[in-house]
Order: sequence, then C-alpha cells, then structure tokens
Amino acid sequence: MKNFIYSTALITIFIFTGCKNGHENHEATSDSYYTCPMHPSVVSSTPGACPVCNMSLIKVEKKENIHAGQQGNFITIDKRQQELAGIKTDTVKPRNIASTSSIIGTVTIDEDQVKTISSRVKGRIDKLFIKTTGVYLKNRSPLYSIYSEQLQADEKEYLSLLQKSKTVSTTTKLTNELVSAAKNKLFLWGLTEKQISEIETSGKTSPLITFYSPESGYVTEVNITEGMYVDEGSSLIKITSLNQVWVEAQLYSNEISGIAESKIFQIFSESNPEEVYKGILVYSNPIVEEGKRIHLLKIRVNNSGGKLIPGTLVSVIPEKSIANVLAVPKSAVLLEKMKTVWVLAHDNTFEQRMVETGSENKFWIEITSGLKQGDIVVTEGAYLISSEFILKSGAGQRHEH
Repeated sequence: MKNFIYSTALITIFIFTGCKNGHENHEATSDSYYTCPMHPSVVSSTPGACPVCNMSLIKVEKKENIHAGQQGNFITIDKRQQELAGIKTDTVKPRNIASTSSIIGTVTIDEDQVKTISSRVKGRIDKLFIKTTGVYLKNRSPLYSIYSEQLQADEKEYLSLLQKSKTVSTTTKLTNELVSAAKNKLFLWGLTEKQISEIETSGKTSPLITFYSPESGYVTEVNITEGMYVDEGSSLIKITSLNQVWVEAQLYSNEISGIAESKIFQIFSESNPEEVYKGILVYSNPIVEEGKRIHLLKIRVNNSGGKLIPGTLVSVIPEKSIANVLAVPKSAVLLEKMKTVWVLAHDNTFEQRMVETGSENKFWIEITSGLKQGDIVVTEGAYLISSEFILKSGAGQRHEH
C-alpha cells in the first residue's frame, strides 16, 4: 500500500507542478522550492539529492493557501492541471439500485421476430444481393433475382389478355375478370405493383424478376447461392427484427428465491448503464444440466432502438427489489481509512467529504450521508487529487465529524 501511495505521489508531482522548460533557471525563487517526491518533508532552496533516498529533488511552485482557516479539506486545481490528471465529474442524483444481487443474462433473438423468405416460384437464382449473415436490411431492399419459366409464362398470359382487352371494340365483363385474375396471379407470385406496371408499359416479359425484403431487420440465415435451383416453398433467407429481443438467464437453486417469482425485470447493459430496459418474463422452467437443477428464464424486452445486440451480456434485476436512491458511480468513493469523495465546491476548488454508503450494484453505490442531490463529485482522478492534497498539506489529514 505504501508503494502505491508513493507511486501515486510521484505521478501527481509531475502532473500538478507541470512540465518545465529544460533551459529554465534551476535556482529556487521566493515563489518556489525543491523537495523530494518520496519525502515531502525534505525542502531545499537549491537543486540536489534527497539525503534520505538520494533521489533528485523536484522544483515546486509555492501557492498561497487560500483555504487557510476553512473547516474541511480543500484543494484548488486549475483547468490545465485537471486535464492533465484526467479528472472527470458526475452529478449526485437519484438512481435505481436493487436490494438483491443482479444476475447475468444474454441477449438472444426473439423467435417470434424471425421472418422466413421462401421461394414463391420454381426457378434458378441468377443474382444474390445478400450473401452473408449479420447484414442489416431496410424494408424493400433487393434480396435476389430469379429466372423462372413458370413466372415468365404467367407474365405472357397477363400481357396477352391485357392486349386483347384493349383491341376488342367492346370489353366484356368476362375479359375484365380474366385480366384481373391474371394480374392477381402475378401479385401472388410476389411481384410488386411497380414491377407489374413496368411490364404493362414495356409490353414485354422480363426473364429475371427481383424479389425484395418485406420488412427491415438483420439477415440471420442465407440458404442459397447464385446458380442454385430452388423449388416453390424452398426456404431461402431469414430476416430477424431486433425491435424486440429475449434475455435468457440461468439460476441455480440457491438463487431462485425472490427472483424466479418476479414477472417484471430491469435490464442494464454494461456499455450504457444509464439506459434501463424493462422486460417481462415469458418463460420460466427448471431444467437439469450436468446433474444440477437450473432454472431457465426468458425475458421479453422492447428494443426499438436496436441497441441490444444478440450475444451481449447484460445485468438482470427484479423490478420489485429496486429502490430509487441518491447514488454516485462507484469510482467516486475512495475506500481508504474512511469512505470519502471529492466534491466540486466552487470554480476549481474541490472539497473532501466523508460519506456513508448503502446498497450498491456493479455501477452505482448509494449515498446515505455526506452528499445531497445536485452535488458534483469526482469520478476519475480522485486518488490523484488525494495525493496532491497530501503533498501540499502533509500526510496528517483532518476529517471533520
């Protein structure tokens, strides 16, 4: 622990004193002095070596203690020093923290969201626009072009009936019905209104017909290649929408109590812990795996933003165990002799405060005493601030009770 403190102290000396020009005057002025980063009690007006550890002394600029006489531990750090130290802050505010431990779940595809694209006609795949899985398709994206003699024959029949209806002097009801039936047949084969209109305008059949995606989603299966012959009804491509996904979680017998009985869960992704997803339990069943009794949960989650990707690990918490409490990121709380945080008091001045904590999860920790809503706390660089404070004020920090 001592080595860690000394190493941190050495880093902070370099960060907070700044990098000086190699040609500057090495004599100390009335505004500076030389000290040992390992032994701050060693002070000299000239450069040299530490009599204790023989390390080179480092020049330190004197700063007026603007906090003298104030109750509490304060330190002022200018903007440039904060940037060098990588100091980041967050605001104290209510957050959802569970009283029970979270369980790990995996995002999976909702089978109800899988759309199978089957061939409506017999023919040969001439061109395949989608050859790999994982590709996102927008609605009406081209999938494949097929050569089908059967489809081409029906196109010719439609053009023939359409031409006949235009040439006869009196169009009969039967003729109109035959034209309409032939057109509907093309619709049933999967042709669009635009494709049929192009056939009508050109007066020619097309040897190749392109089929399009009926909806947006990710390609999860491709069963065809260019040049392959397919029959009517053959499964060609599967497209899956991620607007709704499942989260699957497994519980051992000692974890079931208070969790498996829940119906509503909250889902947290490690990549974005601020965003909370609500899920509904749709399946709960005990299974036996490797001789152990395991409870399998399947939770349906609304994923309209598409941010939850299949395969992602998430935290799953029963909603009934969640309370809305004042909390900060866990990195803000320093676990030294006492639990402390650094709070932005004003401008570039930080105050060290003792805190008491309650429930916590992987990301947040509840604050039961010492902070109020709206306080701004340091979440990254807090240990460096503590080291700089020790160097400036000595190791004996005072803690107000």
